[in-house]
Amino acid sequence: MIYHITTEDNVVAGKVVDPLKIKHGVVTAMRVSGLSGWIDPLTHLNLDFPKHMVRTVIVADRLEMDGRILSEREKFSVVLVERKSYRHYGTVDEEERLSQFKKAVRSE
Repeated sequence: MIYHITTEDNVVAGKVVDPLKIKHGVVTAMRVSGLSGWIDPLTHLNLDFPKHMVRTVIVADRLEMDGRILSEREKFSVVLVERKSYRHYGTVDEEERLSQFKKAVRSE
């Protein structure tokens, strides 16, 4: 499963300070086992594209491979993205975005 992950120094009072400092990642045994790019505001913070907005984020000690996922009572430490973090970025052409993603993956 892919999670949205940020670092503990990007959290104050249970909320994300800078939503642009959230990455996609995979977790295995409470450690970051896969890490991808930063979230894209156009899809993750866009009030005009609500089906993909990031709302909750898990917390790691660092955004690096093998970073430790923080926990509370044996569950991931989860924080919220504040309402003020979202903006109107306009509509998103999902097919075009998917096409761009596939091209980027092929070029790597």
